[in-house]
Order: sequence, then structure tokens, then C-alpha cells
Amino acid sequence: MRLLYTPAYCERGLDESAQGKLAAYGDLILGSGFNITGIAQPEDIERLHFLDSLSLLDIEEVAAARTVVDLGSGGGLPALVLAVALPDVKVRVIESQRKKCIFIEKAATVLGVVNVEVCCLRAEDYGRTCGREQHDVAVSRAVAALPVVAEYSLPLLRLGGSMVAMRGALSAHGRIEALAALAILGAGELNEVRLNPFEGAENRWAYVARKVRVTPEEYPRRPGVPTKRPLGFRG
Repeated sequence: MRLLYTPAYCERGLDESAQGKLAAYGDLILGSGFNITGIAQPEDIERLHFLDSLSLLDIEEVAAARTVVDLGSGGGLPALVLAVALPDVKVRVIESQRKKCIFIEKAATVLGVVNVEVCCLRAEDYGRTCGREQHDVAVSRAVAALPVVAEYSLPLLRLGGSMVAMRGALSAHGRIEALAALAILGAGELNEVRLNPFEGAENRWAYVARKVRVTPEEYPRRPGVPTKRPLGFRG
């Protein structure tokens, strides 16, 4: 796939080799044989996937992290893009669908990206076992309502680590619910960062919350419960 936004990649510090890996990743998405990311046009893959994922580098917590976990990575976004841009950072992918896990593993091998590890399991199971308190940053892209994402994310973070959830703007009611869930899970303030991945991008935000207390042992709850009974929801 021929990249159209070379100046934007250069501004992010991606050299020719890194840009070549993104181009090859685009080819893998286009040739996957199934709807791996929901987007099939090369320019849209660049704007809505690559540039969108790279906008996370504007967030201080992401740029400074040594370990990042991507929750519900789908076709490897933003995990693989971050791994290409930050080769010294360990990136772990949490994805429950086996087909997508196989694709991400293949993509990492083809691209020669060695700082990615794929875990094919649900976020709740990962947070109740080997993933607990192991990461500096937990990222996600429009995975679920923010209280649900918080319950997936906070147990995975070390004290001082940060949840970074990419999504559209929260309503006032949604913010109240999110704050209630974050308080239960051990997070402090909820900060919103407007993202500007490309010209004309609209309603792109990252919600950032720092872990200031240990998450109670009962969270995350068993698989499926966070989405059925979200913390902080008032109905």
C-alpha cells in the first residue's frame, strides 16, 4: 500500500523503515480476506487507523510508557502502530477473537515487529490473572462505555499508571457515571484530551485517568458482567 501522508509520519518521528512497516501492514489489512478492521479503502486505513492511532503519541502518559496494553485490539489497532512508532516499548495485545489474534501475530511477524505480544483471552480474565498491575498504560479505541473500559483497564495498571480511552465526547451524564466507576476502581481525576490526527477530524477524544489507589480484588468481575452491570450506571 502506498502511503499518502508521509509528512505526518515524519512529524511523528517515523523513519523510512517504520513507514515501510505501516505500508506493509496496510497491505495485510487489505488482503486479509475478511473484514478485519471494518475499513477497506487505503486512504481511510491511513487516516482512520494509522494517523488516528499515532495521535496517542500526543498524550504524555503514552509517550513516556515502557509497557502498554491494548484492550480489544481487533486487527491490531492501535497496538501494532504504537509498536512500530515506539520500538523500545513492550506492547501487549488483549483480544478475545482467535481469528483476529492469528492475524495480529502474523502481521507482527511479517513486519518484523518484535515488541508485541498477543494474548488471546478476554480482558476480564487477563485482569484476574497474569495481567494484573503489570502495565504503565492501558489503551483502547471505542471498545465500550467508559465505566466498562475502566473496569477492564484499571486492574491492569501499576500504581501511577494511566488508562487512555479513545472515543467520542462524553455527555455530562456519561462523565458522572465514568467518575463514579473510576472512584471505585482506584483512579483519580478524569482528564479529556482532544485529538487531532488529521485535518478535518471530528469528535476524537482521549479520556485519561491515573491510578492512585490499588484496585479492589473483586474487579474486574467475571466475563460479561462489566457490560451487563456497568459500575456507576444510574439507569
